Amino acid sequence: MTIPALGGAAAALVVPGASSTANAGATLLAVGALAMLAGHTWGLMVVVPSHLSLVGRLWPAFALGGPADAAAGGQLGSGAIVVVLLTALPALTLAAILMPKMVNHLLVGKSPRTQGLVVAGVALLLAAWLVLPAV
Repeated sequence: MTIPALGGAAAALVVPGASSTANAGATLLAVGALAMLAGHTWGLMVVVPSHLSLVGRLWPAFALGGPADAAAGGQLGSGAIVVVLLTALPALTLAAILMPKMVNHLLVGKSPRTQGLVVAGVALLLAAWLVLPAV
């Protein structure tokens, strides 16, 4: 998980013409990945949202501009964006696997329905975090 996150952060910093918000997200992603590499579990709580918001910032440049004109960087920009998108897959998978377990751990004694609603709410929040930066 840490190596893809560091790769995604490095690739996002290489994207030419990326906004300062995307660069800040890449820096935050790198900090979370380094924390996980050092053995701090709080890094996971930084990696998942920062990677999602970074993907939300960069995928429109690839999808709308086309692969040849990604972020006005040509092949370098499109390659970097593809690396960011591919390195986000482990973060998304890990979030999907761990979120129900984390909610179950945090809401001990609550009904399964309440836990399910909280998981659904967090999933909607993560989906919004992926889509809203593109708007």
